[in-house]
Amino acid sequence: MSITIENLQVDDLHANPHNPRKQVGDVEELASSIRSQGIKQPLLVTPTGETDIGGHKQYRVVIGHRRLAAARQAGLSTVPAIVEEMDARREREIMLVENTQRSDLTPVEEADGYQGLLDLGVRVKEMAEKTGRSDRFVRRRLKIARIPQETRDMSADFSQLSLDQLDKLAEFESDPDMQRELARSTDFEWTYRRLVSERDKTKWCGEADKALAKAGVRVESFPDGKNYWTFEPRGYRRRTVISSTRDPFWKQFTGEDGWPEFCVFKNHGDYCLYEPIPLDQLEWAESAKAERQAIMARGKELDRKARDFEAIARDTRFAWLKTNLHTLTREQTVAGICELALAETVGWHSMFVGQRLHGEGVVEALIGFGWNLPITEHDGDHWSLECKENLDQIRMVLRDRPLRILDVLAARQEDNADWRAWRTMRGVDEMCVWYGALEHLGYQPSAEEREALKGAMVEKEQES
Repeated sequence: MSITIENLQVDDLHANPHNPRKQVGDVEELASSIRSQGIKQPLLVTPTGETDIGGHKQYRVVIGHRRLAAARQAGLSTVPAIVEEMDARREREIMLVENTQRSDLTPVEEADGYQGLLDLGVRVKEMAEKTGRSDRFVRRRLKIARIPQETRDMSADFSQLSLDQLDKLAEFESDPDMQRELARSTDFEWTYRRLVSERDKTKWCGEADKALAKAGVRVESFPDGKNYWTFEPRGYRRRTVISSTRDPFWKQFTGEDGWPEFCVFKNHGDYCLYEPIPLDQLEWAESAKAERQAIMARGKELDRKARDFEAIARDTRFAWLKTNLHTLTREQTVAGICELALAETVGWHSMFVGQRLHGEGVVEALIGFGWNLPITEHDGDHWSLECKENLDQIRMVLRDRPLRILDVLAARQEDNADWRAWRTMRGVDEMCVWYGALEHLGYQPSAEEREALKGAMVEKEQES
């Protein structure tokens, strides 16, 4: 390996197209220093194998892109440089290691740097050792690097996405359509939660189809415009619904004897089971069906929408609270405490508030916000998380840091939030107070949340 130090013409030096850092940034201060003191540390370059019209060798910068840019700005014609012959693999390794140790690379730039080395045959473990990162760190960045350029181009400013957002985008590697939808979303967190819900529901339904097929049960689709609440196959009556909840399908479906006699229809991720009606009850069942359907159809459909909506809304609010509660200014925190304390003590209507609060749910919410409490799971000695150990820890935190009462007030609001609130105007009024406080703290409701706060899921009869 040949290494020399030379004074090279600035015009013979070229930026490296594989440099992880895509922008050198503002070099005015560095240029000023170079004008007065010169370049103290030589650049590292490698020959490109080409020459210009005058026969001068051309070089590619490996380390020193900022110094080269500043030298040009300072008007220098030559710069000192270490010239080293190196292959593409060593070239990229040096640039990545130097940038991760000395420069403020964005997650995307670093990810693409690792991918460049992977393309040259460098193993993950070797990359981790050379850059001082963990294997898990490198694999996480490589997953981000695999986000296609087409998807990146759909984002308003892909380079400015946070690491957390990039990780969430990378989650949808196996579903390009969902990944692109998330990239171009203006309500990133809301869209992410919705897509996760859709993805999980699709997976759950796939498992359900396999289990039912194994049991010999045929699954059919509802007729157009019909659902579980408005349709019953002739000769059958509703038995139960197995829903695409967070519980695995096998926990709800036991494959009991007699299942093949049932009729199963699928709707919005729900598996609706119908059982045969005994002959002596068939006439009565037919006459009662129309009246029952008319009463239940609208309300049940709105119930379903409210449940699905609140599941995503709660996850979105929770993620925001966990990230932002401890970054608020003192003024924001005090204002939030005052507003929520007023809502809890005076209420929203012509009577004092009566919430359905239980301490168990409040403690669960605090754990979700990131509080370090002694008891985080139920066991033989702690059937409830609302136990002495946790309450003593909460009191101790509040004595030392009284402004963290905002966490407790927020936890109480989240414990009180329920999908049923979106079905009545009184419930919507209460959610408006909670969302109003959240907005004062900096939370930005999605378009779907704003529609719900106007009563989109309240039955018309209740509005009059």
